[in-house]
Amino acid sequence: MSTKIPRLLTVNLEGKLYRVGYKVVTEDMKSLGLRKNPHIMTFNIAEWIFLPENQVVPGNGDYGGIWLAISLSNARRLREYMLCKHERETKIFEALIDRVLYSNSYRVKTNGLMLVEEKR
Repeated sequence: MSTKIPRLLTVNLEGKLYRVGYKVVTEDMKSLGLRKNPHIMTFNIAEWIFLPENQVVPGNGDYGGIWLAISLSNARRLREYMLCKHERETKIFEALIDRVLYSNSYRVKTNGLMLVEEKR
């Protein structure tokens, strides 16, 4: 398990520091359902979304968290993959991250996030 959190942009919101990542969602604002994930989440801009605490699982397993890209370039690669491999248009949003449950060189797993601004 990665113990080092990659260098992520941080922002101050109402006196609390949050890390920033990039969430790729479908055009109708749903999670992508990659790796056969049956738990599709719906996101709204400027609203926090959290997994129920009893479903949060730290570590690198796909289950038990919400995954984001750590950079805009990684999010763009995922968008390109979705278009080429699955023929699905997607959107990229800058997102505030609540707790980091796991991270590696290209993505981060969290218990909750808030979409802030769409990126092109």
